Amino acid sequence: MPAKTATREFGLIGFDHVDLKIKDRAKARRFFVEQLGMDVIGEGAEHTYLLFGDQVLGLRDAKEGEGPTGIDRIAIRVSEWTGLRSRVSRARVTITGEKEREDSRSLFLRGPEGLRIELVWRPDPHAHHCSHPPAVVPRTDEDDDA
Repeated sequence: MPAKTATREFGLIGFDHVDLKIKDRAKARRFFVEQLGMDVIGEGAEHTYLLFGDQVLGLRDAKEGEGPTGIDRIAIRVSEWTGLRSRVSRARVTITGEKEREDSRSLFLRGPEGLRIELVWRPDPHAHHCSHPPAVVPRTDEDDDA
């Protein structure tokens, strides 16, 4: 019988979402919504969440001094929350934060080469809620240059 892997021990079941750092979030939002047909499921002062199928793409404003585009973090769905922190600590993975929301809980980890990883547990694995309703973004003439 093969040894139990860390993947099974952590209960990883797939991607929850991927967040991208974006220089011009309004323009990126219009591209993904108008040209690729994604749905906006939430929006805040610094982020937009888009849904395609049952996958979520997050667009986040790049902070001052950060590269303008690229992966901000990957979020991986886990099957159970109970004992997750202990299992991650025993594997000697650095935990950088924890967050509890109405519809989910997350552990934030430091991955190789500074990669930010979020382990997400949701009681309803098919639900993607956002506390910020989608905003209406006005179209500008600059959008025609995209």
